[in-house]
Amino acid sequence: MKKIVFFALLTLTWISCSQQPQTTVYGRYVPERKDDFAWENDFAAYRFYGPALAPENPSNGVDIFMKNTPALVLDTFFYNYVNYRIPYHVQHGIGFDGYKVAHTTGCGGPAVVVNDSLYIGDQYDTWEIIEQTPTRLVFHLHYDSMLIADFPFSEDITITCCAGQVLNRADVVFTPYDQLPDQPILLGAGLYLHDSIGELHYLNDIDAIVYTETALNDPGAVRLNRKWYDNIDLGQTHEAVIMPNATTLRTIANTALALMPYTPGTTLTYWFGGCWNRWTNDTDTQPAFSSPDDWQQAVRVLATKLK
Repeated sequence: MKKIVFFALLTLTWISCSQQPQTTVYGRYVPERKDDFAWENDFAAYRFYGPALAPENPSNGVDIFMKNTPALVLDTFFYNYVNYRIPYHVQHGIGFDGYKVAHTTGCGGPAVVVNDSLYIGDQYDTWEIIEQTPTRLVFHLHYDSMLIADFPFSEDITITCCAGQVLNRADVVFTPYDQLPDQPILLGAGLYLHDSIGELHYLNDIDAIVYTETALNDPGAVRLNRKWYDNIDLGQTHEAVIMPNATTLRTIANTALALMPYTPGTTLTYWFGGCWNRWTNDTDTQPAFSSPDDWQQAVRVLATKLK
């Protein structure tokens, strides 16, 4: 009788666990990696730079990690790096960070333009997780000060990341401390173009930018991949920004930008992100976004759902 009860309980437990949603969205503050705030969904992983990185002149731009699996990878990357010095800039089988941000917008970071000059912020100062479930993450970052045309502003950005969605949502607010620049302010988001030969398209009909470039655009990552596996052929990174009602799609300072006139203190919403051209859902043998056309179609599908 005890055996029957035990197996009955075991069966019920298995059914209950199997009905729980699979965790495909995850994010956290990463103090062991210089205060990064990192997050991921099934398509890609990302991070913003925090206070400990201030001496290295970081930006408020977005770093992107390539994944070739919908499985969660960030904790594996950081654990192996911190404990065993295994670099996550190298493709060991589940993905890698081959993207160079430096002091740029990276893959969809906020950008301000005044009188044709591009302004980019520094590292965030505080973070807060607002919501975290297996399929949805909402977090907020605050930046104390950013100089825009010599006038100080604070920046607040709230990121929403959902399972099964190729881009993240960003809600951005820039608040002046005192006076405003004399010139009109344009606010938006940018894709830094690096020095590689990429395929860039401005899709005016859906207010979007799509870009495909080599997945290894960080010289340090190139050296590490050559050292570990003598392999620097790691395909391409697809990137995109969608900004509904953008008034300007243009390139400034090697950065493809989606912009619109901005009233300080109000909220601007846009979507950003990317994916590796070798990403699969772990069941198909062919990558989902093997070509720039495949990626452009995915961005178009998402854009129709946002309107």
